[in-house]
Amino acid sequence: MRAKIVAAVLAATAAGVAGGVALDRLAPDRLAPDHPAQPGTAADAASGKRVLYWWDPMMPAFKSPTPGKSPMGMDMVPVYEGEEAGGTVAVSPAMMQTLGVRTAVAERAALVPVVRTFGTVGFDEGRTAHVHVRAEGWVERLHHRVEGETVARGDVLFEFFSPNLASAAFEFVRELDRGSAEGARRKLLALGIDERQVEEIRRGRQVPDRIKVYAPQSGVVVTHAVAEGMFVEPDMTLMSITDPSAVWVLAELFETQASLVRPGMAAEVSVKGVPERAWSGAVDYVYPDLRPETRTVRVRIRLDNRDGALRPNMYAAVRLAAAPLPEATVVPAGAVIRTGRGERVVTVVGEGRFRPVPVRTGPAVGDRVAVVEGLEAGTRVVTSAHFLIDSEASLGGALDRMDAGGGAEGPGQAPVWTEATVDGARAGTVTLSHAPIPEIGWPAMTMDFAVDLAVPASGLAPGARVRVRLERGGDGGYRVVDARPAEGPR
Repeated sequence: MRAKIVAAVLAATAAGVAGGVALDRLAPDRLAPDHPAQPGTAADAASGKRVLYWWDPMMPAFKSPTPGKSPMGMDMVPVYEGEEAGGTVAVSPAMMQTLGVRTAVAERAALVPVVRTFGTVGFDEGRTAHVHVRAEGWVERLHHRVEGETVARGDVLFEFFSPNLASAAFEFVRELDRGSAEGARRKLLALGIDERQVEEIRRGRQVPDRIKVYAPQSGVVVTHAVAEGMFVEPDMTLMSITDPSAVWVLAELFETQASLVRPGMAAEVSVKGVPERAWSGAVDYVYPDLRPETRTVRVRIRLDNRDGALRPNMYAAVRLAAAPLPEATVVPAGAVIRTGRGERVVTVVGEGRFRPVPVRTGPAVGDRVAVVEGLEAGTRVVTSAHFLIDSEASLGGALDRMDAGGGAEGPGQAPVWTEATVDGARAGTVTLSHAPIPEIGWPAMTMDFAVDLAVPASGLAPGARVRVRLERGGDGGYRVVDARPAEGPR
């Protein structure tokens, strides 16, 4: 419903301004003089301020030295001395209620940024060990055969035969008999034979048929790439074992968020698979590089996972609480109007009076944004219906320039063409339902136009679909200077 009201108000605004000539023809007794009203001498009983003139904010060109109703039937509002600066818009209490105008006070506050992003659960690489051999050989016995098995530190993973290791073991046994085996012992350890098996060789003075490979830590086998009979070499990763009691969450941050994050910052993580629970942790590391394919910075969060609820490759929602920003003037984010030419807010300058002011904004946190330039704390700003008020103020400034005879919008502007349906015609005036006219910023609407004497009445028969040419006159209104059938050439 509100969208319909705003659309109607916008259409009425454009019609009231652009159709000034037609309104003049229809109701000359209800229009103020073409020239601005002279400053009055009446004083408002409540405020004691001198009233300069009365006007209808929906018809900026209409000003009256006396109160009453405008040609649109709206109660006019007073403009007081000192409040007549350009760009100021007055809105009646009834219209404010209709449009749902709401305001808020700009305040000094220190925003606390909260960074929300997504990440992926992964194994803690600091708790992961990879199993290799240091001499080539053949796997002859496999003790753990599948991925996902749990192993304890010191468990035998597999046994393999290596000619090089057998030769080194034989040399060790020989040196033991000679009484000087320390060098041979160190050679076995350097070739990757575990201390336990070296001790077995020392006690038994026998060269083993197979060399045992032990689990370097307790955990879960997450990579398994070995089978019995397989030929293995030093450059092969045969198994990977990780401790799942702690995991990492790798999260991605935009470039603009990276400066807010520091190691040690508190983090809260939740996963879709366990919606009733949240994990608390801290940022463990901020990666120094920017990933070129995504233009993001990675951060690493370490979480306790002793119950195993977090599993690798789960998607996680991450919330990071950054340090408070320096204190600044803060307004609701919805109060800022952003255009291709800059940013502005609509300020309250009096009872029912508003003025847009340019501002420069800083960081935004949630539904609030810092204003670093152009606005003081304590100023009341409009948070809803401000787009309409801002448009009205811009329109009023354009009218002021027209009255001064300057700019491209003055008399002599290039004529525009539009298609329309003739709804009615009478001496010197025609009612047209026309299409949008982007050249002058008009939406589609029905309005009255004055008709040039050179345009034949037969070309504007009621019900006809026509293409008309509109030209702006010295009084600021548009009139029809040419009319042709809609299907004809331009």
